[in-house]
Amino acid sequence: MVPGVVPSLYATVLGTTNPGDGVIVQSPVYFPFFSAVTHNQRRLLNNTLINQNGEYRMDFALLEQQAKSAKLMMLCTPHNPVGRVWTQEELQQCIDIAKRHNLIILSDDIHCDLVYPPHQHKILQELAKGQVKIITAIAPSKTFNIPGLGLSSLIIPDAEIRKSIKNEFDKLHVSNQNPLSIIAFQAAYNGGDEWLDQLLVYLEHNCDYVCNFIQTQIPQIKVTKPQATYLMWLDCRDLKMSDKELRQFFIEDCNLALNPGAMFGEGGSGFMRLNIGTRRELIEQALQQLQTALIKHI
Repeated sequence: MVPGVVPSLYATVLGTTNPGDGVIVQSPVYFPFFSAVTHNQRRLLNNTLINQNGEYRMDFALLEQQAKSAKLMMLCTPHNPVGRVWTQEELQQCIDIAKRHNLIILSDDIHCDLVYPPHQHKILQELAKGQVKIITAIAPSKTFNIPGLGLSSLIIPDAEIRKSIKNEFDKLHVSNQNPLSIIAFQAAYNGGDEWLDQLLVYLEHNCDYVCNFIQTQIPQIKVTKPQATYLMWLDCRDLKMSDKELRQFFIEDCNLALNPGAMFGEGGSGFMRLNIGTRRELIEQALQQLQTALIKHI
């Protein structure tokens, strides 16, 4: 049990690599993936995802080359912000590459409960069957909206790696024994099934509403329905704004606070990340404000 997935990224980098070692990340990706590497003086190897008309895939040819000089790969599955659920075949390719090059994989599965049919999340560690050293990060914080309680877990079958990562937390005397967090963690996983089933239906309806509204009312922006997560990746490149102008437009003209795509690294320029994990009426209001602002802008 550890105090969150982001601290786990840092502790894993520190516990499995040395300064100067290569660490692979796949941008555009949740920004702490980058800082966990660069703040700890490791060498960032960016395996940028390939965007084909809104559908993202991994660059396995480049990954094969990068793995030759890397010690660790940090995989986001399902992926934040692009919403991909990696297929079993794609994950098996990651396993095969890791096996060939003795690469450790940290699999961040924090969004794994928020997957829309017919897509299915596959646990990398289960697929690997012990052939590769894999660390799995999991937490109820995204699924049940309790990130403020600051508790997650790492599943680490390798005893040496487990001891090394635990040592990194011990160095900082970081405690994760908040009884309220533990009770919430247990309650979410033991009794949250019915609530989660209803949540997924609501979230998917929000996704469908956003896709339909943008495609019919705001064609200047492109969007692909995510396969997982409550995050939508808006392609605003046809607006011909710089990242700074795009951010200012959303904040000052639309009165909307979205995450600028540029903060997610290479491949994120010209995009905005929209959180649809809220009431439908707020989504409707936000899109209407965006539409009104775009009409005035044009």
